[in-house]
Amino acid sequence: MPARDFLLDVEPLRTSRDFRAVFVARVVSLFGLGMATVALAAQVYDLTDSTLNVAVASMIMSVTVLLGSLWGGWMADRTDRRRLIVCARAGAAVAFAGLAANAFAPDPSLWAIYGCVALDGLATGVSVTALMAVAPTLVRPDQLPAAGALISLTGEIGSIAAPLLGGVLLAAAGPGPVFAFTAFTTGVTTLLVLRLRPLPPVTDEDEDDDQDRTDVGEDNGSPLVAFRFALRNRVVGALLALGGVTVVFNLPTVLFPELVATRFGSGEVVLGLLYTAPAIGAVLVSATSGWIGRTARPGRLLLIAALTGGLATIGFGLSGQIWIAVLLLAVGGAAGTVYEILEYALVQHNTPDRLRGRVVSVVTAQGTTGNVLGDVEVALVARWFSPAGAAVVNGAVCAVAAVLAAFLVPGLRKATLPRDTGEPGHDVAGSGPTGPPASRAAEADSGPEQDVPATAG
Repeated sequence: MPARDFLLDVEPLRTSRDFRAVFVARVVSLFGLGMATVALAAQVYDLTDSTLNVAVASMIMSVTVLLGSLWGGWMADRTDRRRLIVCARAGAAVAFAGLAANAFAPDPSLWAIYGCVALDGLATGVSVTALMAVAPTLVRPDQLPAAGALISLTGEIGSIAAPLLGGVLLAAAGPGPVFAFTAFTTGVTTLLVLRLRPLPPVTDEDEDDDQDRTDVGEDNGSPLVAFRFALRNRVVGALLALGGVTVVFNLPTVLFPELVATRFGSGEVVLGLLYTAPAIGAVLVSATSGWIGRTARPGRLLLIAALTGGLATIGFGLSGQIWIAVLLLAVGGAAGTVYEILEYALVQHNTPDRLRGRVVSVVTAQGTTGNVLGDVEVALVARWFSPAGAAVVNGAVCAVAAVLAAFLVPGLRKATLPRDTGEPGHDVAGSGPTGPPASRAAEADSGPEQDVPATAG
């Protein structure tokens, strides 16, 4: 394979004006949110001298993001998605403006902070879900892995750089300017999304593919239709089941402080290195991800990535030297990114457009709740065994789940994605001669076994 094939594939940015707008909006939004997160925690602690109140603010954000994701997915299938995203981003801008005004007030109110956080969580949940549902309609089907890699890379870079920049601005100017800057950047994302063409919902009449109708049945607009579709579609159902396992039994970052204190015998620098290692692996894979979209068997590669991540976590739990632990965490982060890129592409490709908002909301909600449940799960297992033992248990569960999915759901193992046809790009996936509509099921999964509920995980 030529060396250029390993470079990040930026073709979606070159060929789709609308995807460029969504991509830039996401980058600006992520940096603003990352900076605001640091300022929010610092301000709440300064006002109350209570870690509990910081946790309450975080809990409010998590719950409202979850609610916003579920409602946003339902709305994304019923109304114009551009208008929905614009309204959500405008709501987030109002929330950040409120946080800024409260921070500049002589006597900032904790309840005002909680209220603004709740508004921002709802708006963020809606916009993230709607943006995810929109993306496949902005690129060709064969560009989905590249689009997923670009989205993953911006998320990883944002998670590393945004908190650092937020901390610098917070130290220099305080929370008020940070929130004001975030409100400004959120307003910029709203203007960028306004540049998109109208994106009305797709109806049953617009998508008349027989296989989609078999998988979905009659769509009455209920959020439960997404679950019924997942149960009947082997690829999507297996991905949701396996994704649920991997997000709960993920790399046990909550154990890092205890492992540093009890096993590695080092201080804050090593702790920071442990937290950074998975992101380094993820960034390296995203930056060299051109080959992922060209793989002939994306389903098989996804399962290998899930297995590799589980084995890396087992190795981390067994490691006694810090350099081995850091290396394995980087491998785990890299494997997780390969998994996320292919999960994104396969779910989007195998989901009809008229259901995409609701299915994406399930994936988003899975990530939001899974991380919280995962922290509780690994903390309890660590009390029964040890922190290292809990890491081994988590890795073993992920590895076994990947193996079971490979054997129990051959449709996932054989799943494919559209290949590049060499035709010029289009703004709308599936329009013209560039490939089948994004709502069509993958070739490997078009047989009778589609009607059998998924059994992975």
